Amino acid sequence: MTYLERPVPEPLAPAVTRVWYLEAETAARFERIFPQPAVHFILNLSGPYLLLDQGAGQVRSFPAGFLSGLQRRYLTIQSPPVIRHIGVELAPFGLARFSTLRAEALAGTVTDSQGLIGDTTALRDAVRASLAATPGEPGHAAALDLVLAHLQACARPGRVPPAGILRAWARVQTDPDEPVASIAAGAGLSHRALIDGFRTWCGVTPKVFADIVRFRQFVAALPLDGPMPPWSEFVGASGYYDQPHFIRVFRAFTGFTPSRYLEIVARYGTDYAAFVPLDTPGDETEKYTSRAADRLLP
Repeated sequence: MTYLERPVPEPLAPAVTRVWYLEAETAARFERIFPQPAVHFILNLSGPYLLLDQGAGQVRSFPAGFLSGLQRRYLTIQSPPVIRHIGVELAPFGLARFSTLRAEALAGTVTDSQGLIGDTTALRDAVRASLAATPGEPGHAAALDLVLAHLQACARPGRVPPAGILRAWARVQTDPDEPVASIAAGAGLSHRALIDGFRTWCGVTPKVFADIVRFRQFVAALPLDGPMPPWSEFVGASGYYDQPHFIRVFRAFTGFTPSRYLEIVARYGTDYAAFVPLDTPGDETEKYTSRAADRLLP
């Protein structure tokens, strides 16, 4: 695996929170991606990514690049045999800095990035040419520079959320169990102004965002590389009020029972804690039509 992360230039912060280059063989044919408390722009440099639409039983292809908004449940994709991409992680409100697409319109969806953050197809071609001309780590660094320069060229002046929304976003990340009324008071906003402003800038309500943050913090705290204590011990220390509630939330976010999830992570390793490899797309809960399955790459 090749991985290179570049510090975010100050002019792009806090809209951009992370930028990286990744090249790696896939661990399995399919991958289940858990909800993340961020928006993602992926510039694809390899074969197409295929997104399996759980509701419609359809497959969508993203050959060049895509944007993924805040998700309320997992995504299932078929990656190319070798993943090669540049990833940009955006704060939930960061999309407005580079695109006219509303955060609320992107929430719960994945869409082709072409024309939404400039000409990302041309950017993909330029990055591929740069990598071919300069192999190795210097080439990866140059590719990241091209993407950062593209983002700076797309930046829209003045598209920064009000200070109260920024304060609320930070408070939720610090303590996702803090009541919404308390977050609003701490951010200097009314309850209604917080909800409306958060939905406008981040695409979801503060409660939905807190649910995503709480779940991600829970998964990050699991001792996946060591002996696993009883689930009840973790649930009691989390924001989930009882074990049945936790299991319902866990299945909604992941599509797995907790025990099935631990089995898969034990097989593939902790690097796959939030990007879980699958041999088949329908593991546990997903069902697809045979027509959709026939459209998958061999």
